[in-house]
Amino acid sequence: MRYTMLDMKFRRQQMGVNIEMFICKECLEQFEDRDLAYTLIPEKRLGHPGADMFYYKFCSLAHTQDFLKQISHQHENYILTRYKGGDKKFEPAAPKDLLLLIGSSKG
Repeated sequence: MRYTMLDMKFRRQQMGVNIEMFICKECLEQFEDRDLAYTLIPEKRLGHPGADMFYYKFCSLAHTQDFLKQISHQHENYILTRYKGGDKKFEPAAPKDLLLLIGSSKG
C-alpha cells in the first residue's frame, strides 16, 4: 500500500511522533528535516500565498548540483539556501550562476 505525505504525517501524529519530513527533489528519497541540505525556489514564487509548495528540497550538495545542471539552460532567477555547514542564503541568480557559486563552496 502506498501512502501520501498527508497519510504519513497523520500516522506520525497518531503515534505521537512529531517529525517533519521532506523528499529530495533529485533522488526522490524521504528524509527528516534535520537532513535538509539545500532549498531552491523560483524568485517569482516568493510572493505567492502558497510559496512553501514551490520549494525544491535537497539532501546533499551533489544532488543540488545535479538538479542545477538539469535546469542550467533556464534564465529565470532562483534563490538558493544552504542549511548544512552554517545557514547561507544566496542572492537570486540563474541556475548556471548558482551552480558556479556552490561548485566552489564546500558543504
